[in-house]
Amino acid sequence: MGLQVVLGIILILAIMPQDSKSAVPTQYGGEGSQSYFKPKGKEAFLGRVTKIAAVLFFLNALALAVINK
Repeated sequence: MGLQVVLGIILILAIMPQDSKSAVPTQYGGEGSQSYFKPKGKEAFLGRVTKIAAVLFFLNALALAVINK
């Protein structure tokens, strides 16, 4: 159970500093989507940490559900 709390905190710390991307094109007042550019530096690292922590969080939640049956 402690691992679940730690993974949740890691997820929060990895998601919060990420920039939100708007899907609204520039002609409608949005920033536009530049999804064809690969993220670099901090953005790439935070994205990778988020994906790994999310998978571990999900697998740990499933394991806890099976154990507590």
